[in-house]
Amino acid sequence: MGKRSYRQNCALAQAADVIGERWTLLLVRDLLVGPRRFRDLQRSLKGAGSNLLSERLRELESAGIIERRGNGVHHYALTPVGAALEPAVLALVRWGLAHGPRNRPGYHHHDDWDLVALKALFQPNRAGDMHVTVQFDSDALTGWMTIDAGVVTIGLGRAEAADLVIAATVAELFTGKAPPDSLLRSGKLDVLKRFMTVFALRP
Repeated sequence: MGKRSYRQNCALAQAADVIGERWTLLLVRDLLVGPRRFRDLQRSLKGAGSNLLSERLRELESAGIIERRGNGVHHYALTPVGAALEPAVLALVRWGLAHGPRNRPGYHHHDDWDLVALKALFQPNRAGDMHVTVQFDSDALTGWMTIDAGVVTIGLGRAEAADLVIAATVAELFTGKAPPDSLLRSGKLDVLKRFMTVFALRP
């Protein structure tokens, strides 16, 4: 059976033909944080069998949205065409936070997804000329965020030079019970407090 199509000469329908299949946008979400191995995507996308995941990756590669990098163990990464989906994904995250159902007990969650959510809630007008790199360093999340003159970059692993190191996840910092100063492993508390003000936590 061939891939389904809306068969409409409409840009929205044509985009949905490419990215509207189940799991596709969640693959893009994961790759917006950084390149991933197949097994990393399997762990993140529980419920998508290996055959279905392989099929989605092939479709996205054929559409020029992702590419394989590296020798031996391949990593999947977004191409410039795939990265251009970021504003749409961030808008959907904001919509989900504002209008979607609340988190449900027992549902799957990965803490690196919160880096994407935090980026979606960033308010450039609040940040001004802020330049800061924040490292989240916990058992559940090793990732980072850089804000530089109104532009946010995120990634997994360790940043080259972090101004703040947080011994917590994004959720623990912004919605946990521990005071922020108790989670600050290194850096200045006033910088952390300012960093925490540049996101619209209630979109």
